[in-house]
Amino acid sequence: MNTTDNLIPRPSHVAPQDGPSFTLSPGARIAAGNTAAQIAEQLAALLRTATGFSLPLVEEHRPGDIALDLVDAFDGGPEAYTLTASEDGVRLTASSPAGLFNAVQTLRQLFPAAIEEGGASEEGDAGTWVVPAVEILDAPRFAYRGLMLDVARNFLSVKEVKEQIDVMTQFKFNALHLHLTDDQGWRIEIRQPEENPSGLDYAKLTEVGGRGAVEVATAVPPRGNSGFYTQQEFRDLQAYAAARNVVVIPEIDLPGHVNAALAAIPQLNPDGVAKDMSTTADVGWSTLDASLPATYEFVAEVLGQLAAMTSGPYLHVGGDEALVTGHANYITMMQEFARLASLTGKTVVGWNEFAEAELPNGSVIQYWFGDLDPIVRQADATAPTVIMSPAANTYLDQKYSAESPIGLEWVKGGPFTWAEYYNWDPAQGGLTDQQILGVEGPLWTETVRNNQQAQWLLYPRAISLAEVAWTGQELRNAGDFRRRLGAFGERLTKQGVVFQEAPDVEWSAPPLNPFTAADASSSPEYGTIEA
Repeated sequence: MNTTDNLIPRPSHVAPQDGPSFTLSPGARIAAGNTAAQIAEQLAALLRTATGFSLPLVEEHRPGDIALDLVDAFDGGPEAYTLTASEDGVRLTASSPAGLFNAVQTLRQLFPAAIEEGGASEEGDAGTWVVPAVEILDAPRFAYRGLMLDVARNFLSVKEVKEQIDVMTQFKFNALHLHLTDDQGWRIEIRQPEENPSGLDYAKLTEVGGRGAVEVATAVPPRGNSGFYTQQEFRDLQAYAAARNVVVIPEIDLPGHVNAALAAIPQLNPDGVAKDMSTTADVGWSTLDASLPATYEFVAEVLGQLAAMTSGPYLHVGGDEALVTGHANYITMMQEFARLASLTGKTVVGWNEFAEAELPNGSVIQYWFGDLDPIVRQADATAPTVIMSPAANTYLDQKYSAESPIGLEWVKGGPFTWAEYYNWDPAQGGLTDQQILGVEGPLWTETVRNNQQAQWLLYPRAISLAEVAWTGQELRNAGDFRRRLGAFGERLTKQGVVFQEAPDVEWSAPPLNPFTAADASSSPEYGTIEA
């Protein structure tokens, strides 16, 4: 079985062709015009690492080259692409850099798994790098295909987040939601504004909240990591993501999950006394106060600064699990917070509870738990305004087994393997594809302490979600996916990516241990590409 049978996510159309395969030779080049140069350089950096070939970038192609073409019009939308491979060469075609980036990820999988290894000899192995003759036409089912990292409970450094981006993009994920604030930590720098009527000390958010972290006895180690991103680090991280076709969605969770803010800024508390920082993993016990003018001044300033440093179109305002916020106060605050977020020019996103408030036009509802009927009623009939994150099918922090030292188990129906994340249809409960912006898999980090533990919870389940989000429902088959998933194990292992060894999958290589793997992924990056 050749590599055209093992692609993940499964493309819309794969047609093996008669004739000899393409073999990448030491004299091959990568041909691309200026508008495709960044994607071409990323492909070259990946291939050079494994092959040792020079693979210079040129504008005009000849037989034996890999050519990247940007065209004006293309069926299937901006992320669609075609890929053709024959003895004469490989051609990737799309109408946008995003489409070409997706094509590169498919080409990567068409090469032998050894392409994921570094340390090539100077001459390289000229007979190794074979791509089957094939024609692929492909486009995503949903425009938004995301993962979420909870960096509030356990901080992940810029380097760690970049490593996560490097892994997720090979499966054509294109959105990274960062949960930046919670009861246990505040992870984004907010600078002191010139106008500050209530005299709030915004520097305390990271001075106090940046030191926080969750503590869970069963985690290894029990206490999470502390830290925060400066505004420049956050911008740099977004640039790194954008160069890899990923948009970053920042979240400030409101009006609950706010103890880190209450501990940093006394004026946000009715008695004017700062709360103590908390390490508990419990949820739903903190709230902003709807009666305090400082509440709205604070939220406007934070959302305004966050929007100004955010290059993407989305601003997430949370809205979940405000269990001690009276209902009327919740509606008052969420309605105003959504309005303030909208005034920044960003599209407002919130967890599904916030749909109870009157929301700005075009707001996006992220469904995670509870009755789907209100979401269906509020969903725009003509535009994609729902992100599907049902906990039982997408929450990547859930345990694989009750004996696991990391992971949670509050979602009914567990423990959860790759299958529960594959065998579902986002278009459910009356929602149509036209109303669904996409799919997101959240990783909450109460029990996660480093990238290796995060990867172990993410993979292979996130790979299931990648295919759910990309591939049409009619093209998906669980048995075939299980086979392809097993074949992909060798690639993950060669990249240094930790994954859970699902016992019903025949893996092509054993996984690494999440508690003994190196602190940094060994997967090759696409070079030092600047956005």
